[in-house]
Amino acid sequence: MKTFLKLILWGAGIGIIIYGLKTIPLKNYGIDLTNRSIYVERNQTPFLPNWSINEVLTRINIARERSGFSKVKVSDKLNQAALSRLSVILTENDYEGKTTGLTREVAIKNAGYDANLIGDLLLIDFFKSNDPVIDWLASDIPKGTLLHPDFREAGIAIKNSQDKVSVYVILVSLRKIVPPSKKLTWVGPDIWNLVNKRRVELGVNPLRQKDELCTIASIRLNELLELGKLDGHAGFVPVLDRSDLKWISEKYNLSEFLAQGYSTPLETIKAWENTLGHRALLAGGEYVWGCLYSQDTFVVAIAAY
Repeated sequence: MKTFLKLILWGAGIGIIIYGLKTIPLKNYGIDLTNRSIYVERNQTPFLPNWSINEVLTRINIARERSGFSKVKVSDKLNQAALSRLSVILTENDYEGKTTGLTREVAIKNAGYDANLIGDLLLIDFFKSNDPVIDWLASDIPKGTLLHPDFREAGIAIKNSQDKVSVYVILVSLRKIVPPSKKLTWVGPDIWNLVNKRRVELGVNPLRQKDELCTIASIRLNELLELGKLDGHAGFVPVLDRSDLKWISEKYNLSEFLAQGYSTPLETIKAWENTLGHRALLAGGEYVWGCLYSQDTFVVAIAAY
């Protein structure tokens, strides 16, 4: 009898276990537990630092200076213009402003700017650990925008997430309006004298003028005046390669230094001194000869050794 009761109890126990295995979703419970543990682990992962306007601006200016171009400065009004453009891009996928009507030109106008030239740079869902400048330099159009010699001001908008960031940069060159009463009258000799004065102050020799270097400076100045803007030295080598001038580059090691838009010779000197690459005109002890031509705030200086 006792044996029979034990068999009944064992059978009941086995039945309960089998029923439990059928009704309790152990597999799902394991998946859910696994999911929850992954979720907790992700929440414990520290966020990557947010990008800031100053950080993006610094990266842009480092790239521009390395290529011999002036820095750009940010403007609060242009930051607002950039923010409005980034907003319509992220919410409406309106990359060109055709859907909402908020083109980059309209955004600039709304900010109260009269721009002569406008460019923009964009990153969407870009990993924070990557370098934006490397990405922009990898393609011709953003590279040309980033390193355009005319841009002077910028607006930057940023939207950070945990490990990614979206960035919109708008770059402008403002229209230059010079009232007749403030017509600029300084000429080449004024700035040439300041160049040599500053070289002496920095402990290097003054430059001695060479007529053949003046020929190159004159040709390059006329090219820039006709173009109406700086060309980033694009025309320098073609001039040196001319059959009638090639002997000059074979005789000398030549460098070209450009400037445009400064109201006085002293401002031009300060701009060169504070720009990587151009400072060599003032502090480069290797240079022995030179020549400088200037007109309408365009300046072309040629130095050689």
